[in-house]
Amino acid sequence: MATLLILLLFLDLSAGLRAGAAATGREDCKPTRCNSDGPKIRYPFRLKYDEQQQQQKQPEHCGYPGFDLYCDHENHTMLELPFSVKVAVKEIDYISQLIHTYDPHDCFPQLLQNLNLSTSTSPFQLKDNYNGNYSFFSCSSTEPISYNPITCLGSDPNRKVYAFPSDDFMSDYPLLSCKKMSFKISSPIPYFMFDQQPYELTLNWSKPTCGICEEQSKYCRLKDNSRDHETECVDDTTKSPTTGFYGSDSWTTSIH
Repeated sequence: MATLLILLLFLDLSAGLRAGAAATGREDCKPTRCNSDGPKIRYPFRLKYDEQQQQQKQPEHCGYPGFDLYCDHENHTMLELPFSVKVAVKEIDYISQLIHTYDPHDCFPQLLQNLNLSTSTSPFQLKDNYNGNYSFFSCSSTEPISYNPITCLGSDPNRKVYAFPSDDFMSDYPLLSCKKMSFKISSPIPYFMFDQQPYELTLNWSKPTCGICEEQSKYCRLKDNSRDHETECVDDTTKSPTTGFYGSDSWTTSIH
């Protein structure tokens, strides 16, 4: 009788611990935002840090490696790309696996000087296939040029800065009063990026393929106890991926 009582107490305690762990997992990884107008942050992204509150927000298992976001002092949703290029996130399209970024300080060309997404450390790539190099010219403000000037690069009120595709024939442009600048962007960027403001850069990712889950109106998460960062589709994100305890409807499709 005593042995049976001890066994029942043990089972009750184990169930309580599992429920508590699951609740902690739900709390740690629930969708969040940096501000009410910002994009919803959920897997494969995680909110790593909040500069304003100066505290860590979500543990590593809440996101896929390389998909760390943080809130800056002005509550912008920020993504750090290779070589310390920090961009703000305007929108995340979880189905198409696109992330739309901009410069919160309104001078994307300055940021792009150091951008290089060819490195293997970044899971993000340029969405557009039509990319190229640009040359920058400082021109007299009276020069009749139909392109939009890049105002944040100009300090002389009598001159304006323009970006032209480097593979174009310069004779096609009225550049009599223009001087080529030493300012450079280190890697190809989308054509027509400078045709309209505010400047935006759209990136995509291929792994993990969480868009499959989103198309099914399901959610994506890191598979429990996975050694290779495998992911899976689930109906309910409130089931914790850290406890090894799932309901009967939690597992649907494994993806990589």
